[in-house]
Amino acid sequence: MSASSSWRSRNEDDLDEDLDDNILTDAQETQWSSRDSILFVIDCSPAMLQPNEDGEIPFYTAVKCAKQVQLNKIISSDSDFIGVVFYGTRQAKNANNFAHIYVLQDLDVPDVSKIQQLEAIEDQRTNFDEEFGTSNGDYTLGEMFWTATNLFGGSAQRIGSKRLFLFTNEDDPHTSDISLRSASKVRAKDLQEFGIKIELFDMDKPMEKFNRKNFYKDILLDAVEEEDDGPSQEEHTTAKLGELLQRVRRKEVKKRSLFNIPLKLSTNLEIGVKGYNLVSAQSKGLHRNVYTLGEAVREVETVTSWICADTTQYLTAADLKFYWEFGGQKVIFDKDEVVSMKTFGPPALALIGFKPKSVMKMYYNLSHSMFLYPDELSYEGSTRAFSSLLIAMHEMDKVAICSFTQRTNYSTRLVALFPQMEVVGANGQEVPPGLQLVPLPWGDDIRPLPIFTEYTPPDELINAGKAIISKLNMKRGFHPDNYENPALQKHYKVLQATALNQTDMDIDDKTLPKTTQIFERAGAYVQHFRDVAATAELPQEDAPSVESGTPEQSLAAAKRARPGPSGGAALQQDMRDKYDNDQLNKATVATLKDFLQSVGESGSGKKGDLIQKVQEYFASK
Repeated sequence: MSASSSWRSRNEDDLDEDLDDNILTDAQETQWSSRDSILFVIDCSPAMLQPNEDGEIPFYTAVKCAKQVQLNKIISSDSDFIGVVFYGTRQAKNANNFAHIYVLQDLDVPDVSKIQQLEAIEDQRTNFDEEFGTSNGDYTLGEMFWTATNLFGGSAQRIGSKRLFLFTNEDDPHTSDISLRSASKVRAKDLQEFGIKIELFDMDKPMEKFNRKNFYKDILLDAVEEEDDGPSQEEHTTAKLGELLQRVRRKEVKKRSLFNIPLKLSTNLEIGVKGYNLVSAQSKGLHRNVYTLGEAVREVETVTSWICADTTQYLTAADLKFYWEFGGQKVIFDKDEVVSMKTFGPPALALIGFKPKSVMKMYYNLSHSMFLYPDELSYEGSTRAFSSLLIAMHEMDKVAICSFTQRTNYSTRLVALFPQMEVVGANGQEVPPGLQLVPLPWGDDIRPLPIFTEYTPPDELINAGKAIISKLNMKRGFHPDNYENPALQKHYKVLQATALNQTDMDIDDKTLPKTTQIFERAGAYVQHFRDVAATAELPQEDAPSVESGTPEQSLAAAKRARPGPSGGAALQQDMRDKYDNDQLNKATVATLKDFLQSVGESGSGKKGDLIQKVQEYFASK
C-alpha cells in the first residue's frame, strides 16, 4: 500500500473522510476487470540519445525496458495491454496529427512482431534518424498527455488499471514558455482524473542529477514535498540498465487482492477486508496443447468423458456417484452431498477469540502469511472499525484466533491475526498498517521428534570450521531477490527463442557456487579443516539411542536401527526361516544386504540378485 492510501487512527473527521475516499478509489480501480494496461512513453530529445558515463544511451535503455516487459507479459499475462509512444521526434504518427509525437504501438496485447520491432530498434538495426529522428527538444508535453488519454480511451475492452510509464532525463520541460508549461500540468491532471496513473522513470544526464521538484512534483501522485530534507525513495534516478530494469519490474506488477470477504466480529457486526498474498512461488504456468498441422497453430480443446465399464455407455454428471467404505459396506453420496460435507459456510473470516501473543510459537507458522486491509466499499465504516481493532490488539499485545474460509469449496481452517502497526522512515512508509493472517497447524502437523545422542567434536575441529565460515560470510547478507530460479529462466529462454526464432539460450545461473572465489578466500582454511578432521577421534558407528520421545516413537526408532555388518544369531535364524518357507521376497533390501555382509558376501546389486545370493548361500550349506 502506498503512503497516500494508508490509514492511521486519527480524531479529525476530515482526515478520515479523505482516507475513505482513497480506499474507494482503489476499489473502483479493479472492480470491472483484472486486465492491466501499460503505455510506455519515451522521450526522444537529443539528451536522451547521448551516452552516459557507463556508455549506455538512455533512449535505448528505455526501449529495452519496454521490450523486457512485453516478453514478461506475453508469458505470464498475455491478456494485458502494452503500448509504446515516442515524443520529441521529427516524424509524427498519431490520430490527432500532433507534431513530434510518434505512436509506435497502439495499446494491445503483446505479440512476437511487436517484440521484434522493439528488438530491431534496440539493436539499432532500425535507423533511428531515418524512421523517427529528433526534434531537438521541440515538442508539447500536454499534447503527449492528450494522445495518451485517447489511446487509453480508444480501447473497446474494459481495463482494470491504466498506467503510463514515462521515461525522460529532462526534469524541467518548457522552461521558456509558461503557457505550455501550465497546459502540460493541466493535461497531466486530466489524465489522472480518468484513472490513469503516471509512473515517472527519471534518468540522470551526464554530470547532472534529475530533480523532480522542478516540474514533475506538481503532476505526480507521489510528489516530493518542498520541505523534505532528503530525497525520497521514489526520487532515485539512474540511467543504468540493470537498475532501471529493477525499477520497471517493481512497477510492472499490479497489486491484486487474493480475496475479498467479510470479517465477522460478532453475530451482528461484520466489516469488509481484503487479503493480499505478499509472497508467492513463481511457477512455469499451465501448459497448453496445440495443433501445428495446417495454416495456423491452434489450441487443442480437451474434453473429458466418463464411460461405464459394464455398458460402455457415456456417463453424465448426474450418473456419477461417490462412496465411502464403512463397516464393510459402501455408503453412496452424490456430488452435492460431497461438496456440502466439505463446506462450513460461505467465505468469511469469523472471530473466535483472543490469545496473548506469547502463546504463538515460531514453528506454528508452517506457510507464509497473508496481509489483511479494510475494504470500505463492501461495508461502510470498515476502515474505522478495522483501525480500532488493530490498535486495541497492539496495545493489549493480543492475537485474534479466527476460522477462515477463503473461497467457496475451500477447506476451513484456523488462523491467527497478528497486528502490524505502521512504520514511517526517512523515505516514507516502510511498513503498512494491517493484520497478518497466519494459518495455524492442525494437531497432526506438529509432532515431537525423537532426539538422538549427538557427537561433540573437539574444540580444535570446531575452531577450524568457524574459520571457514568467517571467510565465506556475505558482507551485505543474503538477498533472495538477487538469485533467479535457473529452471524458470531456462524455461522462459526456450519459449523466447522459439517464438522469436533465436538460437542463443544461455542463462546466467547465479545459484552456482563461485568456486574460484571460494578457493581464494578459504582454500587454506578448508585444507586445515581436513587435516584436523583426519586426526580427530570419530564416534563409534553404533545404532542411535533415543533419549526422548513417546514409547511408540522409541519402538519405531529401534525397528529402524539395522544391525551392523557383524550380523547376529537373530538375523541368521530369521533369514533361514524365510529361505525354508520360500519367503525371501518378503525381506527388505536392507535386511538382505546386512545378512550377506554378515556372512562375508557382497551386498551389491538389485533385490533379485540379492535373493539369488542368499539362496546360493543356504543351498551350499
